[in-house]
Amino acid sequence: MVAATGTDPPAGAVTLDDDERELVTLELRTLLPALRDDRQARYERLRAAVDAGVVPGELAGELASLCELTLQTARARQLYRAEGEKILTDLLRRTPRGRELAKQISDVNAALKALEGHAVDSMSVRMRTIGHFTVTVATEAVTLTLAVRPDTINVESVEVGQAE
Repeated sequence: MVAATGTDPPAGAVTLDDDERELVTLELRTLLPALRDDRQARYERLRAAVDAGVVPGELAGELASLCELTLQTARARQLYRAEGEKILTDLLRRTPRGRELAKQISDVNAALKALEGHAVDSMSVRMRTIGHFTVTVATEAVTLTLAVRPDTINVESVEVGQAE
């Protein structure tokens, strides 16, 4: 259900439905006492926007960060079950950060498509440092390396032709 605002939200704004407002409000109640100064002020502004049902574009980053924190720590699943996790994931997808993640995934899938129809010669996973891994898939025609971090996945390199 989408909150009725009576007007279209400004460009870049994220309109929240009642379920999203409830979960974000609960998370803000937990987060706000731990924040200080400018961060607390920004998240207080986010709380006011959530109460109104529309988060303006300039606070969409804070909304995305709150969703990411709740999802990455498994708090969403523990407290709000699968339904709450889905609600917050769908909300994150509607933020600029969520759209950026969707573009990264689309770019990776487009690069993986280059491997279709080719026999895989080798695959490997390496750790650059904790939380930063690479996945390399090589065929006779293409070697693709993906960089995987906790909150991103990118195509690191594409080599055409067989490496010597």
